Amino acid sequence: MFCCLLIVAKGQEKAEENMTSIATDRPDQTETPDVVPLRYFQMETGFNAERNYDIWHFVHPTILWKAGVFKSTELRVITEVSSVHDSTGRYRAGLAPLEIGFKTAICEERKAQPKISFIAHMAIPYVATKNQRTKYFAPNFRFSMEHTLKEHISLGYSLGMHWDGDSPYPSFIYTIANGFEPAERWYLYYEFFGEIPIKAKSVHSFDAGVAYLIRNNMQVDASAGFQLYPFPGGWYASLGYSFRIPR
Repeated sequence: MFCCLLIVAKGQEKAEENMTSIATDRPDQTETPDVVPLRYFQMETGFNAERNYDIWHFVHPTILWKAGVFKSTELRVITEVSSVHDSTGRYRAGLAPLEIGFKTAICEERKAQPKISFIAHMAIPYVATKNQRTKYFAPNFRFSMEHTLKEHISLGYSLGMHWDGDSPYPSFIYTIANGFEPAERWYLYYEFFGEIPIKAKSVHSFDAGVAYLIRNNMQVDASAGFQLYPFPGGWYASLGYSFRIPR
């Protein structure tokens, strides 16, 4: 029996070594253009603390559930449990509207051409606790792109639009992140991102973070950021854990 367990364990370790390393949409805002492989399942979990002026917002947790359903497409579901404490002392907690979507690969990187994927979600206001529901369905989409600048340096960026569910008017969104791999299994980045609403003032922010690959299918991360314009504004900090289950 003991020998059988050793054989199984060694087999699993060998399978993990042969797997490509997990590619996550955490911890930066610039989501990776990589797609979860066919018949693989991946979960990316984050715990956030945010402050916007006198409003505290805690996310505990947000989870991105991903499954490779085709060779170049993954199915995505986002669930988020959060608590909000405003300046009047009011407190509310609950499940934010469920988001369902997909990511599909468009093309691979080739010379000046970046690696490109398209990501889209729809937030459903009725699949949420009553105190977290929005007035409207809230779609969002983006094109996620990535260039390899050098062997251990990358440039990622994305462009898209999103609706917040409380207004019928959308916002344009952008991100640009510079990533580094200073040592094996380590990833560092800094990033600028923001949104430009059609009917409100634009907001622009900065963040930075680190990720560590525990195993080829397991990663932890930490990040923090703050609002650049209007300044002073809000800030956030986040811790995350991600894993992938092989077929």
